[in-house]
Amino acid sequence: MRRTLLPLLALLLAGCSRDVDDILDAWKAEGEVPSGFTDVGEKLPGGRCKAGKVNGLDATLCFFDSGAKADQAQESAWALVGEAVGAAVVSGKWVLVIADPRKEDPSGRRINALVKIYQDKTR
Repeated sequence: MRRTLLPLLALLLAGCSRDVDDILDAWKAEGEVPSGFTDVGEKLPGGRCKAGKVNGLDATLCFFDSGAKADQAQESAWALVGEAVGAAVVSGKWVLVIADPRKEDPSGRRINALVKIYQDKTR
């Protein structure tokens, strides 16, 4: 029985990102350029967060112990966006915050592309 459960468990986990590097790798595979991601602790309350840049946009990725805790952090995530154009997106146990304070993405296309890749990787 144990032998049949292990492959099933591996399949279930394959679609779920467990590490920020999985999301960064997914962005890179789509031609995006993430850089400088470092540990920033609990930048969002209860989360384990890393922040850096992707194509010149400020990005923070946080992992939470549960989807409910990630949902609770969304308001704080919007506070990180501040007055800039950006996004605060919850997907499963993850929260992505993207801000464009330097107005490098006036159409929002890069933000949308990054969010879509992130959601595909974390669902």
